[in-house]
Amino acid sequence: MTNATSTMAAAAPGPYARMRTGTVVSFTTNQATISVGGSTFTAAYLRGTTLSAGALVACLQQEGTWLILGVLAGVGDNLLANANPSFEASAPGSFPALWVQADLSGTSSIAVETAASAPGGTQVAAVGGSAVGTQSYLYSQPILVTAGDQFTVSAYAGGDYQPSDTPGADAALTALWFATDTALYPTTSSPDTVIATSTDLVQSPPYATLGGTVTAPVTGFMRIALRSTTEASQMVRWDSVIVRRV
Repeated sequence: MTNATSTMAAAAPGPYARMRTGTVVSFTTNQATISVGGSTFTAAYLRGTTLSAGALVACLQQEGTWLILGVLAGVGDNLLANANPSFEASAPGSFPALWVQADLSGTSSIAVETAASAPGGTQVAAVGGSAVGTQSYLYSQPILVTAGDQFTVSAYAGGDYQPSDTPGADAALTALWFATDTALYPTTSSPDTVIATSTDLVQSPPYATLGGTVTAPVTGFMRIALRSTTEASQMVRWDSVIVRRV
């Protein structure tokens, strides 16, 4: 059940605090320097937080103030770091480089858009359709896995609507499994694994955070899929896809 009051409050115009994901560049006993979307900022952090250079952290930003809430679960770098995880490697209006589209129902239109409020930089991947119930996957480059491996996966998703629309766009973060690194959907080696979902996304900003842990059911390759379900004139905006080993 959706709390209508909190949903309306979240959709209200700023000033508001928004969640961002960043990387720790350096830190002292009083503050840290973080990199977010290619720019660096000074941030405070909560007492008791253990930081290390290179750690992925969740941050709150309100106007010019940054606060580190904590270190994201998992170890090592984002496994999609070189695979355009925040869609910054593509020109606005183009299809997201290093990503693949699979239409599940109807035909989706997918393109990179400039968005000043993007959580992971200045661009997002916008997915829309021309009919009710249009659904698609936008999925990543393959990641080598062994059965039993665990990963934390997260992404941001937000709605984009016309003024007369009733928000109804849905997002799901899904893991796809393949026998080889060249296989494409729907030639999978195990059923798709839904990691997290968000329904009736509010107009972005703000963006919903989708995240969870997934265990590889087979040895082979995993691709992370961003599943969008939209109606005519509605879009799902995606940003900052992060995959780390547990």
